[in-house]
Amino acid sequence: MALEPRSDKVFAEEPLASPTVQTGTATDAPTGERLLAIDIARGLALLGVGVVNVLAFAQVWSSVHALDLAHTAVDVVAEYAVAMLFIHRCYPLLAFLFGVGLAWQWQQLAEPRKVRRLRPRLWALLLIGVCHGLLLWPGDVLSTYAIVGLCVVALAGASAERLRRWTIAAYVLAAIIYGAAGAMMWLWAGPPSLLPEVPSSFAQSTLRAALAMHPGEFLERGLAQTLAPDLWAHVLFGMWAARSGALVTFLGSAPTASTRSRLPWHVAGATLLAGGSILEIIAAGHGGWAARSNHDLGLALMTLAAVPVSVGAIWAWLALATHWARAQPSLLRTLAIASGRAPLTQFIGQSLLFALLFNDSLIGWHGEVGRATCVAIALLVWQVLSAGIAQWFARGHRHGPLEIVWRGLTRRLTRA
Repeated sequence: MALEPRSDKVFAEEPLASPTVQTGTATDAPTGERLLAIDIARGLALLGVGVVNVLAFAQVWSSVHALDLAHTAVDVVAEYAVAMLFIHRCYPLLAFLFGVGLAWQWQQLAEPRKVRRLRPRLWALLLIGVCHGLLLWPGDVLSTYAIVGLCVVALAGASAERLRRWTIAAYVLAAIIYGAAGAMMWLWAGPPSLLPEVPSSFAQSTLRAALAMHPGEFLERGLAQTLAPDLWAHVLFGMWAARSGALVTFLGSAPTASTRSRLPWHVAGATLLAGGSILEIIAAGHGGWAARSNHDLGLALMTLAAVPVSVGAIWAWLALATHWARAQPSLLRTLAIASGRAPLTQFIGQSLLFALLFNDSLIGWHGEVGRATCVAIALLVWQVLSAGIAQWFARGHRHGPLEIVWRGLTRRLTRA
């Protein structure tokens, strides 16, 4: 069976994960054809997540942004490509789309007690995330999204104007925190120092030893992710974009959408992404993500670039996805749609295969392959999983395999 379906309707709807075109007022519940651009954007973001995460599976924690596995010119090119295309650029988009999903799911629920009906879905996601973090990937972000979602779900029904104020406040707070941290590191910069090597659980020789390290790593990384102010801002941004109708206008799906109405978004997004990326390139010359040493100046510049890069990246990926959604069907387009329609299956599937390949207690490629090889592995894993998901949907399934598990847990928690 060919991977490209005869119709985009083959991929059935997952309400929270993906929206449909809105009609009527900006706050109407989505109806009609699904916005394929959302699925494509999510699928491409998951590809980038895999490319970034595979490097953490393959080496020590402290050197995730160092060239410790870049032994050739090809590895150096791969390092810079990953840094400029995916690091600080994919998770923000997923957080944004998570917020979009919360807002659109709210609109699809009937009154009353919408918050009470949404929370079991988030508790189920938290349970899946904790299991994922303890058993496979201590860098799990599903639990982080669930915690943030539980905290902000009451805002899913707020007016667009109220969400706009919350979003602006969150981004201002994130900019102040990162700006202050970057400025202090800049002012108090010390001499470069070698990064200490802290072996991760994937370097352990036995599976028991690896699993014993997961709780500590999961808690440390999960706490850092949950406390990141820009992640909260991205989720709120997505909720506002969905409630206000700005997202469907940007995607060109609203009846009143026009090139002129989208122009300010393109100018703002391109400016933020370009400015932040320039800061990152400068930071690379002072440590940043491109050296074996830790330099306060490089970290300071990287910190200052975090907010503009992440917001600009949301624009860039959505713009690319919008273009592809209107393009002729292709294999890559089909794979991206499939991945975006079953994000939980794609994300946890990546962790399972990466753990199998890189954990020293299993196949054991940890620390043995270079950057370029790691990237190639991640791309191949994404393609294989996406092709499998596409075939799964082509057989008539309405939800991805792990999405079915998620829905089952949600129903159990709802009845509890």
